[in-house]
Amino acid sequence: MKQLLLLLLTLGTGLFSCNKDPNIVKKNFGQDESSSRWPDSTSDSAKVPINDLGAGTYLGFVGGLYPGGIDTPAGKYAKDLLNFSNRIKPLDSNGKASESGRIVFISLGASTGGHNMVALMSKTNNNPLTNPRLTLANCNNGGGNASLNSIMNPSDPYWDHVSLILKNRHLSYKQVQVIYLETDDSIPVTSFPERAYQVRDDLKKAMQVCKTKFRHLKLVYVLGRTTTWDKTQVQNIEPAPYYNGWGNKFFIEDQINGAPGTQYKGDTAVAPLVTWGWYQWADGTTNPRQDGFIWTKDLTVDGLHATPEGQDTLTTRFQNFLLTDRYASIWYANHAKPLSARK
Repeated sequence: MKQLLLLLLTLGTGLFSCNKDPNIVKKNFGQDESSSRWPDSTSDSAKVPINDLGAGTYLGFVGGLYPGGIDTPAGKYAKDLLNFSNRIKPLDSNGKASESGRIVFISLGASTGGHNMVALMSKTNNNPLTNPRLTLANCNNGGGNASLNSIMNPSDPYWDHVSLILKNRHLSYKQVQVIYLETDDSIPVTSFPERAYQVRDDLKKAMQVCKTKFRHLKLVYVLGRTTTWDKTQVQNIEPAPYYNGWGNKFFIEDQINGAPGTQYKGDTAVAPLVTWGWYQWADGTTNPRQDGFIWTKDLTVDGLHATPEGQDTLTTRFQNFLLTDRYASIWYANHAKPLSARK
């Protein structure tokens, strides 16, 4: 990892660049709460990014991307994530391990995730920092219905679109081991936690379908959604995008707790292991996240889809996560050693 970070600095790729205000003062939870954006002692209704909320609560629910108000995997789940990451190897079209095979990483969902994946493909292909055995494919369907409702229906026409993309890239379902999922559904519910619970339940069904279709699927990365200003569709109207992140969080917590229908290992496995990538939601106007990230309307073309500058910001952060995360870097980064020597 030290060699990887050194190479990042040497190449000067700008991988760590983002739209940061040098005058931003980062705040920690509980620090000067009277003058910060954090919920005070009498109210927890402020929409704080889940990864900044920590042990604080939103409408009584503890924050953090993972249980216990933390933002990194822990315990048995972390060990399983490490094991699954280490098991990702190049596969041939029949799903057999092969030095000449590919590690296929695809995206599923609608337009915003598709744009993110297209930009990630550009940053990944022929990049000396990334695993040369990687093949990425954008299986999102921005012009059609690619919601959780579609993904969780194995007979939905959306799956014909996925099949066509894989065929055109000379890839097979048996080669897919990693998925990036970003989408929502079109339910009219906007209350909390009801909407988040619906996302969680739909995600459970979608993951079961993915586990059936992709025999060697191991990991699914969720990023939540960005803050939006689009007023045309219910899934794009705040606070629905904020609640989408909570729905992802609730599903991951169910997997960690062994809830029925979410098992990801052993003979009873019915779903892939779902984990967080780089969480995207931020209070998009005046409140930067603790990591300095701000998402504003002027970074979008229509309140929803990113401008080129905005897309580069999102994708750069996503790739930075994939290159430096303890688990994702195992299969995404170029470790400059023979594949057969990897554990």
